[in-house]
Amino acid sequence: MPEWKLENVEIVNKENPNNFFIPTLKERSSQKKGDLVRLHFLLTENKEGEPRAERMWVEISKVKMFGRKYKGILTNMPVYIKDLNIGDEIEFEPKHIAQTFIKKEDPCWLDIAEKKALVSKMCMEDNGIIRWLYREEADREEDSGWRMFSGEENEEYTDNPDNIRIVSVGYLLDKDPTLLEIIKDEISSAYERPNKETPWEKVEDCDNFEE
Repeated sequence: MPEWKLENVEIVNKENPNNFFIPTLKERSSQKKGDLVRLHFLLTENKEGEPRAERMWVEISKVKMFGRKYKGILTNMPVYIKDLNIGDEIEFEPKHIAQTFIKKEDPCWLDIAEKKALVSKMCMEDNGIIRWLYREEADREEDSGWRMFSGEENEEYTDNPDNIRIVSVGYLLDKDPTLLEIIKDEISSAYERPNKETPWEKVEDCDNFEE
């Protein structure tokens, strides 16, 4: 019996929509030969002290059925899974792709894509959108400094940590590609818009970012 199986990340995302984020189905189904994707290899019998899964990168070597099936080469050496080795061929589907890798020469490449933003829960709900955001000095390495809101929050709401989500910038770009225009801006930048169909406007001379 194999020591691993691939995790269906679509199921995990559906069960945990507020803290487990994956690329859109369109992105997961449009990967090309040579692209890197991250898969979660679940340990079928994990022992005490072992993780539930090893998260490893696979380089796509073949695209089948117009992106409904893939073959790829494992680029990491597993630590816990003994019947897998770097260079092994892996067959998988879009439902197994937890993360894609954007190369630096790609126009969508962003140096802070893996960093986090603080986002109001209102923005993450069904039909929720980001209407107001600003960037402050990050207080830790993994923090992008971006803070995002729907514009409908009051002070009591934003002061409650249960109403704030920590979300990767890359996922937010999947959810709202218009952010790519502004997300590279410097610290102390702020933007607003009345709705999703309206272009972002930069807020000038914004001395503080209190709601």
